[in-house]
Amino acid sequence: MQEYFCEQEAAVLEAVESGRWPQACDAELRAHVSRCSTCADVLLVAQTLQRENQWARSEVALPAAGLVWWKAQMRARREAAERAAEPIAMVEKAAGIFGVISLVALAVWRWDLVTEWLSWLADLPHSTAFDPDGLWNSSFLGTTQNFGFLAILSAGACLLLASVVLYCALSKE
Repeated sequence: MQEYFCEQEAAVLEAVESGRWPQACDAELRAHVSRCSTCADVLLVAQTLQRENQWARSEVALPAAGLVWWKAQMRARREAAERAAEPIAMVEKAAGIFGVISLVALAVWRWDLVTEWLSWLADLPHSTAFDPDGLWNSSFLGTTQNFGFLAILSAGACLLLASVVLYCALSKE
């Protein structure tokens, strides 16, 4: 394989980069470029790249230094706030997971009460024995129906609270 290299390439490239080509460079270098195809190619590529560089620099408008600094400060603050909120989010997720696990464990542990509550719910539309005023009686916890009502009321309050917490956690300001 034949290598295409000329000792004058560096001189041609330096003349183009410094802006001396073709007026301020010597006649010997110009004559060499007209005879040497390698140096002619170097000249062509260097001039093309130099024109592209000048065109690209004329198109670029750099923002003010104060604006760049301000944006960097705002980004650093935002990233610091995100880093600070990560442990809190992890604890919230862990608390939610442990809460669900605890609820399932409680339901398994007290399955007899869960089945009683479910049977009470099935009989609720047919039952006329439910007394809302009996909630405040001293025998409140003694009746299965009142205990079931309290459980339904508690579950509804928990669902309402959970939906509010999820809305607050997932909404973006």
